[in-house]
Amino acid sequence: MSEVKTEEEQIEAFKTWWKKNGTSLVLAVAVGVGGYFGWQAWQSSQENHLAEASSLYQSLTEASANIEQEENQKTIRYLAEQLSDEYDDTGYALYGQLFVARVAVQNGEYEAALEALQSIVSQTEDASLTTIANVRIARLQAELEQYDDALATLDSVDAPAFAGQVQELRGDIMLAQGDRDGAREAYEAAAANLGEDAQSPLLRVKLKDLVSG
Repeated sequence: MSEVKTEEEQIEAFKTWWKKNGTSLVLAVAVGVGGYFGWQAWQSSQENHLAEASSLYQSLTEASANIEQEENQKTIRYLAEQLSDEYDDTGYALYGQLFVARVAVQNGEYEAALEALQSIVSQTEDASLTTIANVRIARLQAELEQYDDALATLDSVDAPAFAGQVQELRGDIMLAQGDRDGAREAYEAAAANLGEDAQSPLLRVKLKDLVSG
């Protein structure tokens, strides 16, 4: 009898405890389970979001394979705008602006290209993307004969991997300004940074003309 009584007492004690704490326990479990599945759903949503942006960017790069075609240019602009509007929290949106700039350059719209590239620099902390954009900005500034601005832009590029092309562009700008000695030094620095195997035939011609001249 004592064992039965003990079991009954345990049951009654559990009933009393459940009345006091049962609702809170169920709520806590529900919140925990809901939080887990909510996190899973959010994570899945983020993955889908990134996959969609990647797909759009892939379509954009495919259109850029023949950037001379007007229809492809329209596609690039449309997809880049969609990336900026709907996927601006991904890196694809900023990389899309590189292609917008390419389209603008293709059509001789240098100011529009500059605007697209400068928007990248102002929005990203990615060092490699900033470097790419700044080198292209300097080229456009040189094309627009904004030589001092172009040289200042090049001064901001310190990535060793770009040293050769930065020095070659610096030489082009100095030559356009009439500074032949400065251009020669820059071309020599470009040649040294690129190495014998990586030098373009054009760089060799530029340097040879200045040395012989």
